[in-house]
Amino acid sequence: MQPSRGDDDVPIRIWSGSDEEARAFSIRISNADDHATEIYKDQNLYLAAKNGNLEEFTTILQRISTSNHINFHDILTRSTPIGNTFLHVAAKHGKLNIANFITAAQPYLALSNNFYGETPLHLAAKSGHLSMVEALVRVHHHQPDEEATLLRAKNKKGNTALHETLLSFLENKRGKASLHGCWIRIAESLIQNDPHLSYSSNKDQESALYLAAKAGLKDCVSLILRLLPEQECLNELFNKKSPIEAAIQGKHRDVLEAMLDMKRSFFHLRDENGRNPLHHAADYGYLEGANLLRIHFPEMTTQRDKSGSFPILVASSEGHVDVVDVLLQDLPDPAEVLDTDGRNILHLAARHGRTNVVRSVLRNPHLHELINMTDEAGNTPLHLATRHWHPMAVRDFTWDKRVDIAIINDDGMTALDVAEYHMQLKDFQNIQYLTWTALMAASTPRALTGNTLGTTKTHRIDAFERQVNFLLLVSILIATVTYAAGFTVPGGYNSSDDDHNNTPGLATMLRHMAFQVFVLTDVLAMYSSLTAAVVLGWALSFDFVLVVKALHLALPLFGGALMMMCIAFTAGIYLVVHDIWWLRTGVLIMGIHFVIKLVLLGLPLCFPVSSPNIFLRYISYYPFYFLVLLNT
Repeated sequence: MQPSRGDDDVPIRIWSGSDEEARAFSIRISNADDHATEIYKDQNLYLAAKNGNLEEFTTILQRISTSNHINFHDILTRSTPIGNTFLHVAAKHGKLNIANFITAAQPYLALSNNFYGETPLHLAAKSGHLSMVEALVRVHHHQPDEEATLLRAKNKKGNTALHETLLSFLENKRGKASLHGCWIRIAESLIQNDPHLSYSSNKDQESALYLAAKAGLKDCVSLILRLLPEQECLNELFNKKSPIEAAIQGKHRDVLEAMLDMKRSFFHLRDENGRNPLHHAADYGYLEGANLLRIHFPEMTTQRDKSGSFPILVASSEGHVDVVDVLLQDLPDPAEVLDTDGRNILHLAARHGRTNVVRSVLRNPHLHELINMTDEAGNTPLHLATRHWHPMAVRDFTWDKRVDIAIINDDGMTALDVAEYHMQLKDFQNIQYLTWTALMAASTPRALTGNTLGTTKTHRIDAFERQVNFLLLVSILIATVTYAAGFTVPGGYNSSDDDHNNTPGLATMLRHMAFQVFVLTDVLAMYSSLTAAVVLGWALSFDFVLVVKALHLALPLFGGALMMMCIAFTAGIYLVVHDIWWLRTGVLIMGIHFVIKLVLLGLPLCFPVSSPNIFLRYISYYPFYFLVLLNT
């Protein structure tokens, strides 16, 4: 559409300067600070561009040009505070009539950048306006160099318009379904206009081919591979951020199959870490992709990456048990599949706490050889699970009779020695105590004796000191409070001046059921806390085993004292407000609610979290599992 005349019959002329002047003019527009915010001098002109009202836009443009004696082109080059021209505004909102008018008058505005380095083509592509993208590309179609400049222009993130199209599709994959088809057609249109766009990578080293594969756009991937003949350039793309890895990460089987059909040789390329595609499928837990790759490329199963890991070792480390099971089918002897540290799949599963893989291996009778294998440092899987504090894995190992819990590593330590050696105050956590408990329950022996054992424990005795001091202080406080409550009972005592039928000194509410509950729970709370305090006194002996056993015994007593004190408090309050039904009901409901919570939280403390007796170990499994969940 050609620019029209205004109401005052003053013609608006189209740019007639040379190409050099136009380029210089465009650069000046994109960099000039004096244009900032000038687009808002007449908001009606901005709104007309945004809403696509061409008649109003040209009328206002003519009026401003005439009344202010401003050149028509100067008005069109005004920009917003972030550098958007009227053409940016029209492109963003898909107003094709406004964009055609502006580009007819000043075509080089299509090359102007805003604050983010975005051209109007970037905004049109991001917004999913296919007709706008095609119109902007046609502006410089008769000048191949300028067209290439527009198509390959990058914003400050290094993204071309094609990058922005694919990123918009990815970011809105679960929403804006109506625009999905537009973004796909825009991507295909840009690829066909300039296939070499697909070679370009942004600052995150993502090529358009990588993004298309990640988005699962099979047709775009096929189009790029068909139009790009340069093998070396494609090899470089696959060596950076591999499109194959992107398809695996997104679990797009159709994209993988398309690349297999068209560029099978690319699957033999490794990334910068030396990983093949099967490594990536194992890493992401993509079972379908792993099956596809092992069928087409069986040699990948026994290829190492730069860190010395096979695909099955990667899957085991990440806990993808289904992928491990599939890859085991291609390995005649899993005991020979080791990393550079001499670790097998069970070592790595134990090291990373992947209990699903640990249990799967322990259940497989063909993998019994892996159970007690040692790595280069002499560590069994049990040693590694212990060292990295995975109590559930340790418990699974100690429950299996085939596991030799007495194996000594190259440092002369059993699994129990490893646990006790690394239990230090500065990083002591409950998860360490649970791991140690699981080992103790299985009667795991120690290898360290005499002075050696003493030197490894002297710096660990203090690990429990803070916990003992805290429990001892609180136990004494509970005993003090409950002792005082026993002599300041609710309702008070009968005096000698009362009715002669009442014995002086007896509690006035002695016959009340709630009072009897109060007395019983208060007495239990006091005696439990006193007993806990005495037991905690054992910990002052500084014998490591005795300290742990003292804590183990004191914790249930301490928890019971807390629960009894809570019940006594509820019963006491209930007594003094029992004449008001709604208040006593509210007190009773709140009391019962919190007592149940305390019971559920304190119940694991009342059971042994582990025991060498097989029957008790089955009973204690659930408290143990509950404590592990609380600490992981």
